[in-house]
Amino acid sequence: MIQQPGTSMVEEVRSTVDEWKAARALLSTAVQSYLSACNSLAAACTRPARTLSECDTVEDTLVLVDAELDAISSEIQSLGASQLSMSTLRNRSSRLTRINVLPAGILRHIFRLSTNECVRDARAKGCYNALSRVNMHWRQVSLDTPELWTHVDVSPTTATRNLYELSRMLLERSKGEPVYLHVYEPQQTLFGGRTPEGEIYQLTKFLSPYITRVVGINLETKTQTRLVNSVMGLWSKIGTAKITDFSAKLLPSQFCGHLGIPSGCGLPEVVSSTRPRTLHLKDVQIDWESSFCRNLFDFRLQSCGDFGIDLAPKSLEKMLLKSPKLSVLKLHEVAVTKGRLLDEEISPVTLESLRVLNLVKLDLGPLQLVLSLIHQPNPLARLSVGLTFYDELTDEYRAFFSRCHVSTLYLESPTEHLSLRCLPSGLSHLIIPVRPQSATLHPGPPGRLPTPSHLLRHTCLMCGHTRGSRQPGRGNRGTGAQPRLLSDR
Repeated sequence: MIQQPGTSMVEEVRSTVDEWKAARALLSTAVQSYLSACNSLAAACTRPARTLSECDTVEDTLVLVDAELDAISSEIQSLGASQLSMSTLRNRSSRLTRINVLPAGILRHIFRLSTNECVRDARAKGCYNALSRVNMHWRQVSLDTPELWTHVDVSPTTATRNLYELSRMLLERSKGEPVYLHVYEPQQTLFGGRTPEGEIYQLTKFLSPYITRVVGINLETKTQTRLVNSVMGLWSKIGTAKITDFSAKLLPSQFCGHLGIPSGCGLPEVVSSTRPRTLHLKDVQIDWESSFCRNLFDFRLQSCGDFGIDLAPKSLEKMLLKSPKLSVLKLHEVAVTKGRLLDEEISPVTLESLRVLNLVKLDLGPLQLVLSLIHQPNPLARLSVGLTFYDELTDEYRAFFSRCHVSTLYLESPTEHLSLRCLPSGLSHLIIPVRPQSATLHPGPPGRLPTPSHLLRHTCLMCGHTRGSRQPGRGNRGTGAQPRLLSDR
């Protein structure tokens, strides 16, 4: 039975909501009246003044309006805060939780936009079942969406192997869908050092039944063990035709590790040439002319070892020729140098889909060679480029910009002087990693290429400062390219 205090609460709620509705009606009337008064005042004050008295009256009125504007701004902020408060109060209602009345297909589409949880992310621990734990409806929808469970983490460092049980659950819930395998071996293992051979055997034994479903492999290890080679051995069972995404990050050391990409057991390699691929490598050397380096969509190569990664210009040229749909190319401290065949010619490769080209960490020689290989004539791709400025390469920069439609340029310069004399005329966004007071933009001496006439904005990253449009009213463009260009730098 409801007690008297409950009845008192009902009366209080009804009374306060009546007051709120009455105040809301008054506010609506006042807003309409205020808008009408604003329009009338504006019309009266903008009429042509014919006498000195009329001019003085208008001036006195404008001073009065100015005195009220601060109070109006404060009232608007108060209204905004009250609206937020009412929205928060409204969200307490169970009847108004409309997401649960959406069709299951719409919920599945929303769920697919959720972030893949990863064992490497400490914030993701315990979050694998987040969607399925909200309520029974969400649980059923999430379990009926196998694509939510296709990122499978496997790590050999869990002594109790409870991660294997989690991985097995994910594989079961993915219901035969292609899976993306992430094998992660941290530097500090739970075994007090390197992963034991027995544990590596257990990992490969666990993965073996599921390896034919794998379409993406991410190998990440920070210790010197046989784990990587063991997983690559499993890959040899299915060949390169099945894999569309491959990423490998090895322990930085004096020498970059060499991985032998398996060719498969009698599988038709022609199939692999028709699949767009993502290839991300860090401190890893592979056969750059293998069939796996065809039809690349996203290629990122990073070297942190003392001796670096060698990539012959001719091999890079062949990779680009066999990857006409390449969209992202990032090379970080890679030694692109000619070998004994110094007279071997290379020619620019047309890449109409190229949208991101990051070469900011290349030395002068490799940068010169890579720039000579790129031809991007498609202005609709809105190419974003990251470069280091070398005075010796001014002619190469001009030739590159004449072949490529560059929309956004990140210019990392080792000097305090930033010159614009060789930049493309169609550039809309210039990003520089210096403070505004420590660098100035110089158009260059007479006779040089003119300062870009379409440069709408330049951004100084270190201070987070953005200088506005040089042409007012044109708007800002190119801002969305900055994170994409600089990520995984």
